[in-house]
Amino acid sequence: MRVVVLGYGGWVSNPTYGHTSILVTSETGSVLLDAGEGVFRDLFECGYSDLKRIKAIVLTHGHGDHTLGLPTIAQFAKVFNARLLIVGLEKTLTSLVEILRATSVSNYECCLEFVPVKHGDVVEVAGIKMKFAEVPHTIPSIAVRVEESGTGRCLTYSGDTSYSEELVRLAEGCDLLMHEASFSDTEASLARSLGHSTVSDCIRVGVEAKNRLIVPLHFGLEEPRIDLTSLPKSITVVYPAKCLTIDV
Repeated sequence: MRVVVLGYGGWVSNPTYGHTSILVTSETGSVLLDAGEGVFRDLFECGYSDLKRIKAIVLTHGHGDHTLGLPTIAQFAKVFNARLLIVGLEKTLTSLVEILRATSVSNYECCLEFVPVKHGDVVEVAGIKMKFAEVPHTIPSIAVRVEESGTGRCLTYSGDTSYSEELVRLAEGCDLLMHEASFSDTEASLARSLGHSTVSDCIRVGVEAKNRLIVPLHFGLEEPRIDLTSLPKSITVVYPAKCLTIDV
């Protein structure tokens, strides 16, 4: 199972980061985790623009930096005759329909199939199993555990969230944790008020869930600083970059 970082910035971030979107690909197909603005361009630049290989797109919540790439993907899906499952909370999917209509994307039903999920649900597509847990944010939001059915290899993607024990349980035992780290530890109060995580929140989840690799995501204008010398020896932190590829 291969994981590709397409973007790793928040809505207000260094424009070179791109909005946080992750592609998980295996021999049987691919799943896209979040679809920020410009995500189809990012797929193209990273060499993964074949939409027929992407079987599902998970939207963790309705904020624009996680959804505004969908209208463009819908238009290209019609051209390439691709059909995609769009998976998310019912409220998120309802908001997405409004976005598609507002941007005059017509006949999207031919290429997008909406699959509402809730806490604890499991969806399996193309040999990839996805389990969902609701996490605390300013609007309803989910995290997702993605597991390759044949091998049991897995990663967990937090979406946008404050520290969450539910997320720790979801991520337990996965090789890879991809967790937002929007704020430095000096801004902990601000992070909590906005439903986001600090660097220490990100690392804490990885330690408690016994993950081997941690990729911090959803940066602001600057990359967060992590004291790597304070980490347990069992954990490796990998800083993201556009088109970074990790084999899990």
